[in-house]
Amino acid sequence: MKRQTKKILLIAAAALAILVLVAGLIMLLRKDSFGDNYFTRNKAVATVNGTKITKNEFAASLSNYYNNIDTYNMYAMHYGYGKYYDVSSETGMRDLKKDILNNLIESEAFIQMGKELGITLTAEEQSAVAQSAKDALTNLKDQILESAKSSGAQNPETYATTMLANYFSNIGINQKTFLKRSEHSALAEAYAEKIQEHFAAERNVTEAELKDIYAEYAKTYYEDAYVEGAYAQNTSYLAMGYTDIPYLYIPEDFIFVQVIQTSDADKAGEILAKVQEGEDFETYRASDDNESETGKAQAILAIGENDSPFDGAVYDRAKDMNVGDVDMVQVATKDSDGNDTAAYYIVKRAEGTTGIVPYEEVKAVIDDTIKSYAENNYYTEQIEAWRDKANIVVDEDVIQAFDPAK
Repeated sequence: MKRQTKKILLIAAAALAILVLVAGLIMLLRKDSFGDNYFTRNKAVATVNGTKITKNEFAASLSNYYNNIDTYNMYAMHYGYGKYYDVSSETGMRDLKKDILNNLIESEAFIQMGKELGITLTAEEQSAVAQSAKDALTNLKDQILESAKSSGAQNPETYATTMLANYFSNIGINQKTFLKRSEHSALAEAYAEKIQEHFAAERNVTEAELKDIYAEYAKTYYEDAYVEGAYAQNTSYLAMGYTDIPYLYIPEDFIFVQVIQTSDADKAGEILAKVQEGEDFETYRASDDNESETGKAQAILAIGENDSPFDGAVYDRAKDMNVGDVDMVQVATKDSDGNDTAAYYIVKRAEGTTGIVPYEEVKAVIDDTIKSYAENNYYTEQIEAWRDKANIVVDEDVIQAFDPAK
C-alpha cells in the first residue's frame, strides 16, 4: 500500500475516533429532564460499604412514587397500606425523600447481608428474580400502551414506543438499565425473605417462652395502645354499630353485659317479665322465635362508655346494676322511612374480669401470632445491628435539593 494511502486511512481513522469520542461525550453531557448529565446522575447520594446508590437511582425511584402519590395516599388512608405523605408540605416531602432513600439503602443492605450470612438462591429462585425484572418491564410497557390508546393516537403501538423511549430518556436510563435496576430490587426482596427465615430459625422460640412473650405483646399492642388512644371510637363508627373493644385487654372501666334487642314493645315486655321471674336468659339465645324480629341474646360482651355496639343508654343503665340484674332500656329512634319508633334492650349485667385476658384462655388462637411477634422483633434487631456496623454515608444536600415536582 502506498505511503500516501496509508496516511489518508490513518487520518480517516483518527477523524472517526474523534467523532465517536465527541458523540460519546455529547451523550454523557446530555441532560435529562431533571437537568442532570451522566456524571451528575452517577454521583452517589449514598454509599453502603462503598457501594454507590446514585442520584439517578434515587431520582427515578422518587419520581415514580411522587407521580403516583395520589394512589399510594389513597391506599394509606383507606386501607392502611403504606404511609401517607403530604407532599404539599416541606415536612411531608422531606419524609418521602428520606423513606425512598432508606428503601434503596435497605435493598443494598439485604443483598450484602445475605451474602455475608452465606445465604444462596436456588436456580429456581434466581430464575424468579430475573422473571420479576422482565415482568416489571412488561407491566411498564402495558401501562404506556394503555395510555397511548386512551390518548386517541392514530397508531397507539407506534406512539407507545415513542412514549417509552421518552420515558427512559427523561429519567436518564435505557431499557437495559431499567431491567438491571428491577432485577436488583427483586434480588433484594428474595434475600430479605431468606434472611427473615434465617433469623426465625436462629431465634427458635420455645413453648416455654410463649407465656412471657404474650404478656409483653398484649401490654404493648392492647393495654398501652388503648391508653394511648389507639382504640378510641369515633361517632360514625358507633352509629353504625361497630365497636373496637380490645380482644386481649379489657379496660378497667368496662362492664360485662348480655343484651337482647327488639323493636317489638310487647315482645320486649314479655321477655323482661320472664327473665325477671327467673327464666334463664340463655333461653332467648336459642329459641326459634328470636331468629328474626327479636334477635338472639348476644354472648357476654365487654362495653365501655365510648366503646359499645349499643346505644350509650345501655352502658349508662348497666353500670349501676348489680351482677345478675336484668332491666330494659328504651331508646327513641327512627325506622327506615324516617318515622319515630323505639328500640328495646333487655340488659343483663354479667360477671367478667378486666385487664389483660389470661394467656391460658387465648393460647389456642394466639400462639402463632406471638411467635411471629418474637421472631420479627429479633429479625428487626439483627437488621438494625447490621446497619449500625455498616459504613453508610448519605449526601443530604443532594437529596434535599432534588425536587420531583419540577
